[in-house]
Amino acid sequence: ILWPLLLTQTTINHREQLILLIVFIGTGLLWIGISIPLLYGKIGPNWWYGFRTRKTLANKEIWFEANKYMAKDFIILGCIQILYNLVLIVLPNTLPFLCAGNMLILIGGIVIILIRSLLYLRKL
Repeated sequence: ILWPLLLTQTTINHREQLILLIVFIGTGLLWIGISIPLLYGKIGPNWWYGFRTRKTLANKEIWFEANKYMAKDFIILGCIQILYNLVLIVLPNTLPFLCAGNMLILIGGIVIILIRSLLYLRKL
């Protein structure tokens, strides 16, 4: 629904900006929400949810350690995304800045978390 808006406009009205900010803040809250059970070891090895590799699925202790490590990073990512968007609520901005900043946080954050988690997993 938002892609035509993203591709054709360089500025957005207040209502459209608010909708995007709510979506991006919601994404940050989602990262935090799905990370908390992993952080506290509430999710055991499974094929659907968590840091799933052959090594983590083969050993419960490794599963819980690796997921706890990864969950901390995802909580930080969620907080960064929420803070970024709370700042944008008070600043006048354009749509490319709003979307580009959030995409950079999301993609860059996920890549960094993946690399950090894989390096940590090698130590376990």
